[in-house]
Amino acid sequence: MRLSLAPRPADAGRVWSVIPLGGFVFGLVFGRWWTLLAVIPLASWILATNELEGNVGTWVAMVLSALLACAIGAGVALRRLHGRRAA
Repeated sequence: MRLSLAPRPADAGRVWSVIPLGGFVFGLVFGRWWTLLAVIPLASWILATNELEGNVGTWVAMVLSALLACAIGAGVALRRLHGRRAA
């Protein structure tokens, strides 16, 4: 059995699925609405490094950024709701 270091296409899908989960945890941990600004560096990085043709790269950056913003917002909202019930 040989160790294969070549990336598989399925590996990239796993990385992108971590974005919303990580965003939710980020929003849950910090619990402030300003944490939504964390979307800006991700969108900038995607736009700078994408190799997709035409407007597809922009579309992908917008969709992933919106997904991250929703996940962070959900985490912040959950933390705020939990804080209100405890008070």
